[in-house]
Amino acid sequence: MDGLVKQLVSFYAKNSTLVAVIVAIIAVLITTLIYFLFSRKSSRNAILLVGLSDAGKTVLFTQLITKKFVSSVTSMKEMSNTLKLTSNKSIELIDSPGFERLRSKYWDDYKTRAKGVLFVIDSTDFASSGKDVADLLYNYLADPLVATNAIPFLIACTKQDETRAKSSKVLQKQLEREITAIRETRSGALGSTGDDETGRAILGKLDKEFSFSDIKNTVDFVDCSAAENKTQLDSVINWIKSVA
Repeated sequence: MDGLVKQLVSFYAKNSTLVAVIVAIIAVLITTLIYFLFSRKSSRNAILLVGLSDAGKTVLFTQLITKKFVSSVTSMKEMSNTLKLTSNKSIELIDSPGFERLRSKYWDDYKTRAKGVLFVIDSTDFASSGKDVADLLYNYLADPLVATNAIPFLIACTKQDETRAKSSKVLQKQLEREITAIRETRSGALGSTGDDETGRAILGKLDKEFSFSDIKNTVDFVDCSAAENKTQLDSVINWIKSVA
């Protein structure tokens, strides 16, 4: 041991400049790595509200921010505001347009900021919109950034104040069936490569029907309503608090 120490001391004495340079390089690399990891985490500082057009995103957004009801409108641009959760905790909400020609643009613009995704479904209209809802949800969950970072999702089944509304449990089962069909179509010609033709991940386990429990992302379902005098948003707010 004494011999090794003497050799190290001798090496340092002869190569002190080289050792100093190596130590400096290592320190810079460690600092850069810490900064990179921290900046990636801190840049995710928003909850994204997404979904099809007329799903009720803007009504939900307005209720969460202002606690006031507004009539349904089709947004053609994003809206954002700060949602205060506690006396010392808040998070930004970003309402992304559901209009088909705008969805991809705003998703690509804001997905890197997503700490969580609030996917809004019109619970009264799934019979006619179910395939489109499932296709959009599949695209978001299979997005490489979302899959890699396991960004949590809340499926907000809104308009539960209406008699035609289906419950979140029913909608979850129907979405799983629809996504199974979508996955089979997309992966059929690709075998089990794990990625589809767009570079997105193939969701779930290919040897069984799709289940949200088989992906890395946490996907929760809640019943809710943003209707005037019939607001049911506690479950949505609690989820936002849990991921903020």
